[in-house]
Amino acid sequence: MIPILFKIGPFTVYTYGVLIALGLFVALQYLLALTRKHGIDDGKIMDVVLVALLSGFAGARLTYVLFNLRDYLGHPLDVLKIWQGGLVFYGGFLSGAVTAAAFVYYKKTMPPWTLADLMAPAIALAHVFGRLGCFAAGCCYGSLSDAPWAVTFRNASCLAPTGVSLHPAQLYEAAGNFAVFIALDRMVRRPHKQGEVFGWYLLFYSVVRFVSEFFRGDERGSFIYRLSPGQLIAIAAFILSVVIIWRRRHV
Repeated sequence: MIPILFKIGPFTVYTYGVLIALGLFVALQYLLALTRKHGIDDGKIMDVVLVALLSGFAGARLTYVLFNLRDYLGHPLDVLKIWQGGLVFYGGFLSGAVTAAAFVYYKKTMPPWTLADLMAPAIALAHVFGRLGCFAAGCCYGSLSDAPWAVTFRNASCLAPTGVSLHPAQLYEAAGNFAVFIALDRMVRRPHKQGEVFGWYLLFYSVVRFVSEFFRGDERGSFIYRLSPGQLIAIAAFILSVVIIWRRRHV
């Protein structure tokens, strides 16, 4: 919709990058407020967040580049332009989660499952802003639609096709992520087994992602049994979430 927020000479501020930064800021403030109630020092959380963010962004960008390698072979420096869009959530989530878990396990700052539970709603909240950024940039756009709420991109700088009515797939997922955040926020404030909230996050998000993928119209690689790569990963995440919830409840 509005891929470029404003320009000052040669300096361009992209809406996608601003919304990503805003989402990270809001999610961090929420996380710190939550961890303080659990008596966890801000410094310990900030260390983990920094490590997870660096690893997460690298993993999300690397996954996107690998899926679109031909677009970058002739322009390798474009790999660094993450503010224009081009992050794969699953890649960033996996790399960030593994790195954060390894970090707290090595540092012995807190139980990894406690950290996972506290970060789960914050991740969902940040993801809401991420999808709003996608909507602004036009990436992750929806399929053709004649629904009354269909949107039409007209800005030539958008990554979505212009002049046609599309499902606002980005907004569908943003709404789903916000619902996940509300549910997890209630869960994490109530008594629960360590790791259970994180398991429910995986379950809820895998459902949101699986459904929202049906409305996507952008190119996302090969399909298997009419399922997109995102849906196949969502199925795997759903199975993993069930295992985590069951095992954490029976610890």
